[in-house]
Amino acid sequence: MITTALIIFQSLVHPFHVSVSDIKYKEDKKAIQISMRIFLDDLEMALQAYSGNEKLDITKEENWDFVIKNLEPYILGRLKLWDAKDREYELNWIGAEKEEDVMWCYIEIEKVKKLEHVKVWNSVLHEVWGDQENLVHFRAFDDVKSARLYKGEDTQVFEWD
Repeated sequence: MITTALIIFQSLVHPFHVSVSDIKYKEDKKAIQISMRIFLDDLEMALQAYSGNEKLDITKEENWDFVIKNLEPYILGRLKLWDAKDREYELNWIGAEKEEDVMWCYIEIEKVKKLEHVKVWNSVLHEVWGDQENLVHFRAFDDVKSARLYKGEDTQVFEWD
């Protein structure tokens, strides 16, 4: 269980609860590539709740196998993309890596023949923090579109002509 003291401490450590997803459409490869950055302390709380392992410390190397085993289903259960015909894209987990105080997660969608409309749902960490913001930057055709996704407002449609 998350105690009040822990929540107050976490808000003092870093008061912003935010993840950043960079989504790029690679027209030459007919693929969508996603990289997601999540603060380790927030991710640790989410994986503790997801796995039921309240003593998980994701900064310790000996826990890495456990983290990877749970990270993929956690992220793929909270990130979805659909095409213009409302068909869900198949997300392919590429992997993850720690860098200082963040976790990088990499995902790819293959065989994207045409891109004109993509609906993105991102509820990562919404179960942990009520004020969680998931920033999404979608790059395609030399254009960047961005959105802030919140709990209850966690879906955005990106369109190109």
